[in-house]
Amino acid sequence: MKQNRRKFIQNTFQTSLGLTLLSPFMKSDFSSISPTTEEKIKLSLQCFSFGMFFMNGKLSILDFPKLVREEFNLGAAEYWNIPLLQKRKDKAFLKELETKTADYGLQNTLMLVDLLNFSTGKSLSLCAADQKERNLAVDGHKEWLDIAKSIGCKAIRANLWSEGMKADEVKEISQESLGLLLEYSSSIGMDIVIENHGGFTSDARWVVELMKTINHPNLGTLPDFGTNNFCIERAPMKEGQVLNTSECINQYDKYKGVEEMLPFAKGISAKSASFNAEGEETNTDFKRMIELIQAAGFEGYMSIEYEGGFMSMIGGNSANHLSPKEGVLATKKLIEKYL
Repeated sequence: MKQNRRKFIQNTFQTSLGLTLLSPFMKSDFSSISPTTEEKIKLSLQCFSFGMFFMNGKLSILDFPKLVREEFNLGAAEYWNIPLLQKRKDKAFLKELETKTADYGLQNTLMLVDLLNFSTGKSLSLCAADQKERNLAVDGHKEWLDIAKSIGCKAIRANLWSEGMKADEVKEISQESLGLLLEYSSSIGMDIVIENHGGFTSDARWVVELMKTINHPNLGTLPDFGTNNFCIERAPMKEGQVLNTSECINQYDKYKGVEEMLPFAKGISAKSASFNAEGEETNTDFKRMIELIQAAGFEGYMSIEYEGGFMSMIGGNSANHLSPKEGVLATKKLIEKYL
């Protein structure tokens, strides 16, 4: 299944290669990190909330720690590998990011990893039918495991995107690839998490079965609130359509899905996109979600992932969405209302 985020990254990156990611914008198990408060559920900020600013060069990832602390008064940061792509081999740059994190008293938790080939628009997949591609994907994730660890993260999110294969086949390939990756990640004290993020991973029952089959302490889930994240299959794209925003023809119940994934959760992605006049998210009942999370006894980080800015960029209708900063603040206020 082709993913909206995958296309967004490809298209935006190709138009912004000439821009530096350094231009100024402003004046183990990571669920068991020692809390900075007595609360069992702590908040972090996912940098994809500002993804369009990272991609067009208006915001540097080096400014993210300051943004997290000074604009939102949060104590933890969650990353996305794409804003680090061009600097991933620059040890001085990575050290500076780690230093800034410490300067602002933050804990880095997780890095979302997308292995994109920008010339083809395709992703290297741990679930590819071709063994050579799978090996390249395993090696690519190992590189990002090292990078994530170097800046203090405790885990990476790996994708299990697949096309043209059956569920059992993808599960078998996933076991093999994740087994190789977990052998490495556990040796350096890092975790791997699987998010409901398209294809068979949007089927929570499939993800849970994979967790039970592999049964590894360094493997867990990353339940995401997003309705699109639980869309297993969409209607075919129309001619001339760049992003597959067609009707979802196989939608998994998001509340059931989150509940099923929670026993294996090493983090939570509290995704938001739009809000009504009362400050409630229009796509997800946050009260219900938080009650499910609390009932499951989850302890760890819940990340704020506001995708309204992304949606306005791909949909061209910014009137229906808040700015990234306003969206993050609205999401934070809503979560704190029900915690």
